[in-house]
Parts: sequence; C-alpha cells; structure tokens
Amino acid sequence: MGDLLARISSAELTEWMAFDAIDPFGDERADLRAGVIAAVTANHSFAPPSKPKRPSDYMLFSDQKEPEPVLLADPEEQARLIKRAVFGVKDP
Repeated sequence: MGDLLARISSAELTEWMAFDAIDPFGDERADLRAGVIAAVTANHSFAPPSKPKRPSDYMLFSDQKEPEPVLLADPEEQARLIKRAVFGVKDP
C-alpha cells in the first residue's frame, strides 16, 4: 500500500475503491462472466433442465450467493420491472 500511495493520492485511491464497490473488476468479475457463459450454455440444451444452472454453479472459488430472480405472474409488470432496472424508465 505504501508504494501505491507514493504513486497516487489518497483521494484517487478512495475514488478507485468507490468505483470498485459500484462496478467491481478483477478476478471475481471475470469468474462471474465465465459463470454466466457456462450457465447459459448449460441451460440452452436440447431439453430444458428441471433445475436451471446458475452462474455461481460454475464459480468454484466464490462464496457469494446470488439473489433469487424476480419473476412476476403478469408479463407486462415483468417488462416494466426490466425497463426500470435497465433504462430507468418509469411507467405512470
């Protein structure tokens, strides 16, 4: 850490720490991306799996638990939820 602080300011280090808290990078993020690809590949087989695979199933060294997906009975409400999450769009 001493060498790092010799190269960048404490303020810049704090910004990088805040950025990592919002949008993590590094090995854990790479493992998540690989897990997503593996889960999509495993779930996209000839017959739908009885229990779909999750990215964490392929992340061997992760202790993180994924939140349960939010599935609503009403497809229109599900679409609104996705729009709000992805685009920040709010319906009246």
